[in-house]
Amino acid sequence: MKKFIFAFVCFILIFPIQINADSQEQINLIETYMEQALDEYQIPGASLAIVREGNLLFQKSWGVQGNGKPVTEDTLFTIGSVSKPLTSLAIMRLVEKKMIDLDQEVNHYLPSFHYNLNGFDKNITIRDLLSHTSGISSYEGLKIADQNLRGEKAISESVKKLNNVKLNYEPGSVHQYSAANYLLLGRIIEKITGETFSEFMDSEIYTSLGMNRTVSTFEEASKLGYQPGYHSFFGNPIKSKITYDDSGAPYGYTASSTDDMAKFLLFMLNNEDLLSKELFNEYISPQVHRKDEMYYGLGWRISTDDKDPYIFHGGETPDSRAELFINHKNDYGFILLTNKNDFTEVMFTLSMREGIKTIMEKGQMPELVKMNYQMQWIPLLVTILFVLCGTWSLNRLKKKTNFQYMYWNIAGFFLLICSFVLIPIVAYLFDAPWHTIYHYSFITAIFILSSVGVLAIYGFLMIVMAYKRKQEMKVTNSCYT
Repeated sequence: MKKFIFAFVCFILIFPIQINADSQEQINLIETYMEQALDEYQIPGASLAIVREGNLLFQKSWGVQGNGKPVTEDTLFTIGSVSKPLTSLAIMRLVEKKMIDLDQEVNHYLPSFHYNLNGFDKNITIRDLLSHTSGISSYEGLKIADQNLRGEKAISESVKKLNNVKLNYEPGSVHQYSAANYLLLGRIIEKITGETFSEFMDSEIYTSLGMNRTVSTFEEASKLGYQPGYHSFFGNPIKSKITYDDSGAPYGYTASSTDDMAKFLLFMLNNEDLLSKELFNEYISPQVHRKDEMYYGLGWRISTDDKDPYIFHGGETPDSRAELFINHKNDYGFILLTNKNDFTEVMFTLSMREGIKTIMEKGQMPELVKMNYQMQWIPLLVTILFVLCGTWSLNRLKKKTNFQYMYWNIAGFFLLICSFVLIPIVAYLFDAPWHTIYHYSFITAIFILSSVGVLAIYGFLMIVMAYKRKQEMKVTNSCYT
């Protein structure tokens, strides 16, 4: 008996020490990993918070904001599509209050919104909006996103722009990730509650969770010191101008800090107060299959792998990226906020998310994904090629003795036409409106615009020089005759 008691006491004393030692090793690895990643990817500022077993395990910030001030746990970042789980939580709160039915048609709550069913039989439901199965395409969502609308009527104005949208799939049948879905949810919240989206989110979600530095308008964010982030020029950070769309708060323009998002993580791991157990389970349940064992739920991306189940969501605005990750099985989660973004660098923060996950679950620090800027190099090299070819063609035109006016004129008009159609072609290839490409890959867009300018200038010069050569040849021929 004495041996048993001695062994038990040793276990009680040594086991916590071992846990603390393991936690400290993880913290050391995370600090090293983050410092290497931020240096490799040239991210000016970032903040990370990790919670585990009901407590804040780790929180640290690095670098500077756009105004040069240090990033802290209270620094505001726009969190992009990480806004969607917050909006869906607000919807579930209204379901809890029996003010919304997930399977009720959207027009029951928003009769002023009209859409073209395109011959399909089913109407859009609240559940369809939450799971991105409404039939509204990703492209239509991008068209109304990032418009820099401000003020209390921003969401309603944006919904008007979406009015009469044509569905390309029957509601409930196909997952198409679209900002339009959560824009409509934001407007439905306003119609049902009689409050602005910002007011409802503040009173029902943010305040309830103690998230006192989380806001849904540019005005409120500015009062709390919000600073725009950075674009990327071959990895080098370039300060961006302010892009903050109040109408986008339900799907991407919520501003928060790691301190506040850590409180949201604790709620997600503990599920206290806001939702019943039944509704909370539905809130984090898979709704529509995407690929392999990945699903989309009611505002969540979900892995249903028995060995590796988790929920998560990434987010981006033109000058920030966010990664939210929760593992209920291992009782931990984290939020990573960074203040640089470019479409060409999406894989970097995704790899950082996976790196943090690997350290937390395996105690190993993975290698960083190497930088690759093909998306910026290609349009730059194309622009240079256009300049070289155009210069060569004009010199050839000057020196050419056997001059064919019609051919050179056609070539000039062809270049002018190319300059007009280049941007629509790029938008078609990316399946995104030009303003989206411009906002989310600023330098790439600048290079493409440069190509447009080069084509237009050389096309015009070719036509003018061909005309002058023709006139010169007429004068020369008349002199000989």
